Amino acid sequence: MRRISIKYARPGMILGYPVFDPYGVKLLDTDVKLDEHNLKTLTSMKVHEIFIQDKRVYDIISLPIMPPELEGAACTALRKLMIETRLSGRLTVEAIRSINNIVNSMVNHLSFSLLGEPSVAGITSGEDYIYTQPVKTAIISLIVGHRLKWDKNQLINLGIAAMLKDIGYAELPEEILRKSGELTKEELAKVREHPMRGYKLLKQFHGKDTGIGIAIMQHHERWDGSGYPLGLKGTRISPLAQLLAIADSYMELISVSPGKSKIYMPHEAIEFVMAYSKEYFNPELANAFVKQIPCYPAGLTVELNTGEVGIISDSKRGLVGRPVVRICYVPKEGMLEKPYDVDLSRPEFQSKFINKILDYY
Repeated sequence: MRRISIKYARPGMILGYPVFDPYGVKLLDTDVKLDEHNLKTLTSMKVHEIFIQDKRVYDIISLPIMPPELEGAACTALRKLMIETRLSGRLTVEAIRSINNIVNSMVNHLSFSLLGEPSVAGITSGEDYIYTQPVKTAIISLIVGHRLKWDKNQLINLGIAAMLKDIGYAELPEEILRKSGELTKEELAKVREHPMRGYKLLKQFHGKDTGIGIAIMQHHERWDGSGYPLGLKGTRISPLAQLLAIADSYMELISVSPGKSKIYMPHEAIEFVMAYSKEYFNPELANAFVKQIPCYPAGLTVELNTGEVGIISDSKRGLVGRPVVRICYVPKEGMLEKPYDVDLSRPEFQSKFINKILDYY
């Protein structure tokens, strides 16, 4: 299969995997042939990434690592929790239980199946950002935590903290959260209250400090002490919050959000994490993160510096930016009848590198 963004989809293409909306509702099934009508529907439903059949890469497993139905259920539960908390000013047992059950399901899924990769699609709707970004942050945090062999209890706490990291927004004015322009100093100061507000909401619910609450309070702290709300530095920051800081920053970079002008591509966001290792982020966790979250997931179409065009056949997690590319086009020969794989991590191909992502942005 090949992964493309919806804007590059054309009538006649055939789906290789079902399409879901951000809340887990199935819109189209596998083997559906796209036409003008369903393309318009997918665009209106804010779908960004789709998987299409391509005989050149029939053998490539290009699937989301977390079932879209589970991700959608998480977004639905978080949306309900945020709305209820805004109206009542408190967290409910039912809402917390729902989040806990979903995170348990995510952790169990990763324990039994590591097929597929995290989506390179960020959030494309600013309207849904506060309900969907924490879920995607939870998923990539759990992938890294799982690879680091954190125990199940740590992973569950990590996932819940990621899901609830922005619960403090429920106490902030919606006009600030959804403002399309640049925030004033006063508005930015208000937004920066959300980690402490989230921590207090959780403490009010539990009646005591918890590892989850502390991670929520500290997820904007930075390794060099430049973060907020307390300016904590290094290992004084909760390990959960250290990983959340990386995952949250990465997901924010590749997503549309209110007031934001630039959207990063995944490899650019990975470069940001690497560049600010030791400054913003725990260098050991940053190194683990960039080795587990691929710059170029399987199924992505890319152009090399040589002008060759191919499709990622193996992301080669652990070898940052050096995947296996199935070459389908060579400048002097045109489209190839028999595409072949080039492993960019091998010494003989060190002079080749990915120059551009195609059919995605």
